[in-house]
Amino acid sequence: MKMQIWCTTALLVLAGCTTSQEIKRPGGLSEYLVSCGTGSSWNACYDEANDICPTGYTTLSEDAGFNRKELRIVCPVPISP
Repeated sequence: MKMQIWCTTALLVLAGCTTSQEIKRPGGLSEYLVSCGTGSSWNACYDEANDICPTGYTTLSEDAGFNRKELRIVCPVPISP
């Protein structure tokens, strides 16, 4: 029974988790790495990217690995008047 609960929990964690991490680049720009579980659609990653960059973003890379999907983005730099 404990093994079944553990397996179910592990599958749920892999399937539905969406996380993001800010990566500081030289020059003060920030890049973001959005990770989604394999059971999630790419839309989960795109929704998270839209939350991070509500005015839009540029996709640097998309990668679907064995146990997660990763989307690397950068938000536009605001133009000063």
